[in-house]
Amino acid sequence: MERDTMRRTCTIAVLTALCGLGAAPTVATLAGESTPPGTSANYAPPFQTAARPALLALPPGAVEPRGWLRDWALSAKDGYTACMDHVHKEFQRAWTPECTPTGENLAWQKGSWSLEGGAYWFDGLVELGFALNDDRLLEQAKRRLHAVADNMNDSGILFLWWLDRNDPETWKTLYAANGGFPIGKSGLLGRTLYKYYTATEDPEILSALEKAYGSDPTVLIRARHRQTNLFPAYHTYTQTGRPDIAAALDVMFEEGCDASGALPTISKYYDRVPDRDTILNEHGVMFLQHLGSWTVGYLWTGNVNYLNAVLGWDDWLNRVAMQPYGVPVADEWYHATGAFRGTETCDVAMYMEEQGDLLYVTGDGKMADRIERAFFNAAPATLSRDCKTHVYFQCPNRFARGFPEFTDGPRGSGGIYKRTHSPLCCTAALNRLIPDYLAQMWKATYDNGLAAVCYAPCRVTARVADRIPVTIDCNTDYPFGEVIEMTFTPGESVTFPVSFHIPGWCEAPAIEVNGERSDAGKCSQGFLRIERQWKKGDTVRLHFLMTPLMQIGRDSSPELSKSRTHTAETVEIPKPDKEGKPYGTVSYGPLLLALPIPDTKDANTPDPAARWKFALDAQNPAAKVVRNAMPALWDWPLAAPLEVTINAIPIDWRPDLKSPTLPQGPFAMDEPSERITLIPYGCTKFRISMFPVTAEPENSLPHE
Repeated sequence: MERDTMRRTCTIAVLTALCGLGAAPTVATLAGESTPPGTSANYAPPFQTAARPALLALPPGAVEPRGWLRDWALSAKDGYTACMDHVHKEFQRAWTPECTPTGENLAWQKGSWSLEGGAYWFDGLVELGFALNDDRLLEQAKRRLHAVADNMNDSGILFLWWLDRNDPETWKTLYAANGGFPIGKSGLLGRTLYKYYTATEDPEILSALEKAYGSDPTVLIRARHRQTNLFPAYHTYTQTGRPDIAAALDVMFEEGCDASGALPTISKYYDRVPDRDTILNEHGVMFLQHLGSWTVGYLWTGNVNYLNAVLGWDDWLNRVAMQPYGVPVADEWYHATGAFRGTETCDVAMYMEEQGDLLYVTGDGKMADRIERAFFNAAPATLSRDCKTHVYFQCPNRFARGFPEFTDGPRGSGGIYKRTHSPLCCTAALNRLIPDYLAQMWKATYDNGLAAVCYAPCRVTARVADRIPVTIDCNTDYPFGEVIEMTFTPGESVTFPVSFHIPGWCEAPAIEVNGERSDAGKCSQGFLRIERQWKKGDTVRLHFLMTPLMQIGRDSSPELSKSRTHTAETVEIPKPDKEGKPYGTVSYGPLLLALPIPDTKDANTPDPAARWKFALDAQNPAAKVVRNAMPALWDWPLAAPLEVTINAIPIDWRPDLKSPTLPQGPFAMDEPSERITLIPYGCTKFRISMFPVTAEPENSLPHE
């Protein structure tokens, strides 16, 4: 649904040279060698590798939510994050001395599931705690992470401190447990521990990371098909420069990656760039976890073939499986885009993380567009308005309770808002959604400036220039409004650059600095760089003009009733002339719009009198925007602050509740059109967002 191919030219003021965030520049060092500590770039780690990322992460807590985003963050905290110990008993034991499975109990379904659930939850707990400056959350985070750090030793396997890596039988048992399930969950925990360290500089947490990744030079390669530990190992090296961690990364990548895109044969999910239009699909969460890790191969070795391989697979997934709400089909395996195909809540969080990794490495604003699309649409659809229940699967069209009958996971009950679902992975992963977005909103740059990456109301506090503190307040209703107003408060008047992300969907953006607007110019990879002396009270006003956009595609995804259970199937890149049922979607900026079917007493009870059987008038949509006031308290209300009315015709459509499909269509204009009202997808619990259409316009496009 995103428009990656859209022209990225900006009618916007260029006050200095164009932004240079693009392809990550290389550093003149060999893999494993360090540059001297004390680099002049704020937030740069003391040790570099063969290639450096394009952007620098700010520590947790640097970005605080404000306005509607803070309302939602507080609801999520009270609904889940602060009380996970009471949501399910498995969270009480996660990564504690009471949860030290061995033997066959290392399998997720027999005793180690809480290792996954705890890792997801702790990730959200840490970042949300610092973002809200919440003592209760931070005390929980410290207690739970030190339960791991205080037990670490030099003979364990990663963060599985109770296992003996010198015992061959232990490794055999570990590999037999769902292909090394606890190893992959160690990598998820490693990311969380590193984030906590960057916020606290807690030496015991750093020691735990060093023991996990520095005690055994073969630990990463022996992780085999569970390659989630590469990023935390890489980050630990850049903080410490430890040669034993360098040795582990050297062993990991010694096979190299050639120009054809062939990757080391240690991942069962892929070992080369997709080189054909048809390929077997994979499990969504596992695919995304492994895909993100390969970017470390580029950073460590400087071999751009690693990065090209990752970007090739990322492009494949976007072309084949992307849903209009901004996250690929994954129910639980990815398939072609479909009106009744689902996306697991775990995949919403994992896709945002994977795009964040690529943004960090490449500096490409395309990834920021994708993160916004996923966060503003798919993320709120996972939760009820009070953030106390959630779905395991969401799909573009939902008009009844308990449908469709998904093939995997909790099947039909996966689309119902419940306190927990079995398995509990999605209950844990939902805690990551809001804090992960906060972490992507602002980044630091190597020229001691900042980059505004993703937008929403917030305050960022950081160091710029020669470590001068600055606070930037972002006042906005975005994405429900078009204007973002920023107020700068530096510790003193100081010159530094700020790079502003210009969304790819916006063809006519405008910028004012202290009320003055300048001539047009161009962006570099979706960012505009402004360098000037910033003084207290300086303002920047961004105006991203939004217009309703209808896109036409074809739903060629197999019906759920015809999909095999937890098994790879053939998928292919859609073609404009391929058979499939035509559909239309409507977007407004980063927002997907949907026809709401009002929910009544709860998020699982639709209004039986609601009318939703319509086909969009593709020849004459005549969309009109209506803006309403933002509510005093934000809970993704059905009474939305943004409405778009559009032409549609009523149709005869009687979908099967077990395995619904779009009607064949397209529909002739036998009846006069009528106006229907669409609202943001995230404000709905029941909706139609992939519509049947009237006769297809000549410029019908595949979904992209």
